[in-house]
Amino acid sequence: MRTALYYRVSTKLQEDRYSLSAQRTELTNYANSQGWTIVKEFKDVDSGGKLDKQGLNALLDLVEEGRIDVVLCIDQDRLSRLDTIAWEYLKSTLRDNGVKIAEPGHIVDLSNEDEEFISDIKNLIAKREKKAIVRRMMRGKRQRMREGKGWGKAPIGYLFNKKTQEYEIDDKWSWVIPMIDDLYLNQQLGMKSIGDELNKISKTPSGTPWNETLVHRRLISKAFHGVMEKTFSNGETITLDDIYPPLRSKDTWEKIQKEREKRSKQFKATSRQRDDLHILRRTAVTCGECGRKVLLSQHGTSKTPRYYLKHGRRVRMKDQSVCDISINTIRFENNIMQAIKEILLSEETARKYIDLNQDESEIKILEKQLKANESQLTKQQAKLDNLLDLFLDSPFSKEQLTKKQFEIENEIDNIKQIIQPLKAKLELLKNESWSYDLVLEALEAAENFEAEFTPLQKAKMFGDLFPKAILYMDRLVLLSNLRGAPLEVAIPIDPDPYAWHRTKKATN
Repeated sequence: MRTALYYRVSTKLQEDRYSLSAQRTELTNYANSQGWTIVKEFKDVDSGGKLDKQGLNALLDLVEEGRIDVVLCIDQDRLSRLDTIAWEYLKSTLRDNGVKIAEPGHIVDLSNEDEEFISDIKNLIAKREKKAIVRRMMRGKRQRMREGKGWGKAPIGYLFNKKTQEYEIDDKWSWVIPMIDDLYLNQQLGMKSIGDELNKISKTPSGTPWNETLVHRRLISKAFHGVMEKTFSNGETITLDDIYPPLRSKDTWEKIQKEREKRSKQFKATSRQRDDLHILRRTAVTCGECGRKVLLSQHGTSKTPRYYLKHGRRVRMKDQSVCDISINTIRFENNIMQAIKEILLSEETARKYIDLNQDESEIKILEKQLKANESQLTKQQAKLDNLLDLFLDSPFSKEQLTKKQFEIENEIDNIKQIIQPLKAKLELLKNESWSYDLVLEALEAAENFEAEFTPLQKAKMFGDLFPKAILYMDRLVLLSNLRGAPLEVAIPIDPDPYAWHRTKKATN
């Protein structure tokens, strides 16, 4: 028979010592004793609980090419300690291509139900053994932290001193965190721009270029003001202070987290934009017509810029119509300023822009919306629970299953984001707390909006007040946070002052 050898260890330490070479020697001798032809050898230094491994992926490619009859491993747990869905995928790939699993002295034919059942039991035992090993390791690590001792790889900027068993500052890399903080807070650069600046000086310690993800991890980490925080699989979170010598203060970390909340995806902190920021630069806008993201697009010249709220590209919707909304911001900029003034002036004038009703009908509408969304959430969670049955009883591939899982989880997250503000507003209405005084409390910072601020300061202030907005053809709805509930401020959009020009151009 044609065979492929597969051997695996979990750690680099095992690879360097003896395990891989020992497996290879025993498997080679056994294959030769059986008169089997060794087509290829594959190895992994990774967890058996992961399906996506370089060696295993290459092995499955060989299987699907029909080039082998049997996979030979020292023990089935070298091939798999996978969860149920991943194990079913691996088995089906082998079974559909007529490939058996072999250990020295034993062969499993997956097309035989009894033998497949024994193989399933082996995988279950291996998975349980893996979990037991992990639990023992985690117990030891939890106990170490309870004793006030840190563990794990040192973050960038630190070294672990084996003699003192403490973390120390690494002078070679200690400059990175202060530089990231300065670029993010003081120079208002985005994460991609910060990565570009870092790459001008050096790549990461591992030799890879800096990117947005690597910068983001450093911005959110508590380690750099001394804190080691670990959340374990049992739900326990242990926090230790003063484990690392600080490279930033706790106050700076808190400023960074507040800044992260304020920035929208649209905010691109290039030098040109910092000189001429639009008031909506830090407000995330979605389209009320089709639900897609709306971009703040700059046209004209740097001296006389024109701004539009529009989609990045034309997309055909389910009813085959195309939403190509494009609104020149000159049509509502003055209306925003006027609305803020009138809202702060009196409750009567505020009602032109804000619904302050708190009658029984409003409560019933919110309760109905909340019930519908909670019902939808239950359905989506049920779909997620049924994914395994869907995989076993249908021809879906692992890739299709993973994609479907991502879609359902994303939908669940979206529904939860809808439910939370509905509950908050409902509670305010039931407690009769939805009032003009509460609106003034939420928008009190707007009183200073007409003062002499830079464009960046105005954009930051406006983004704090209204982090989100919804754009319709006739109005822009600004969304503020009213104790967890959305406060909607409807800004009218004036007629297009340039409509006559476009009509004339189209006629010509």
